[in-house]
Amino acid sequence: MATDSSQHIPPVTVAIPARLHSTRLPRKVLLDVAGQTMLQRTHDVAVRADCGTGVILTDAEEVAEAARAFGARVIMTDPELESGTARIASVIGLIEGEVVVNLQGDAPLTDPMILTEAAAQAARSRAPVTMPVYPMRDPADVADPSVVKVVRGHDGRTLYCSRSPVPHVRDSDDPAGVGVTGAHWGHVGLYTYSREFLTSFDQLPPSALERAERLEQLRWLEAGLQIHTFEVEPQGPSVDTLAQLESVRESFAERAPA
Repeated sequence: MATDSSQHIPPVTVAIPARLHSTRLPRKVLLDVAGQTMLQRTHDVAVRADCGTGVILTDAEEVAEAARAFGARVIMTDPELESGTARIASVIGLIEGEVVVNLQGDAPLTDPMILTEAAAQAARSRAPVTMPVYPMRDPADVADPSVVKVVRGHDGRTLYCSRSPVPHVRDSDDPAGVGVTGAHWGHVGLYTYSREFLTSFDQLPPSALERAERLEQLRWLEAGLQIHTFEVEPQGPSVDTLAQLESVRESFAERAPA
């Protein structure tokens, strides 16, 4: 599980990419979650983490206005950029800190301590990219291509990422192998980057692996970069569907005082 993060952490910025026109659930960052927008709920995760300054990156003035209304700092980004990582890299000259945590704008149930630990792990490992992973126990999740699986070494180094159930467990009646090997890890969906990685991001060559699986991590691995992982508990869902939105709303409703 997450280790002690009390060591010295270099200056950190928590960057929250927030697109208005998301493909699967349009305008989701502005949808209501128990009286606040999902974006404000997610920004509150960064505030409660208390590991650095927070900034929202968006390509839509409507999102920027909503963020400024609750006191967030905003940086505008090019709407043509293909990923949250690319958005952060494009404005790295406007972002402070040697470590940047990428918290997706649709992840309001993320434990704030994971952000703090991610920053500490990045400082400790000195890897270009650091990400939290969790042990997968549900065979349905292992088989689900929307859940990214991570193969990792004993030292936490990422060996491969895939939408497929990797590793394949050959000698088992359980096709996913859950409970047999304990080798399946899921990616929580949060990244932490070194400043050096972000400043050189545009120099990474195109990746056939990335195109095949539609996973940006594979471009980094194919280029020979280290991705460090650390273990956490499974987190609440990010929001890509109406069902996930209702699940998040119910979670916040349960937290409300009687």
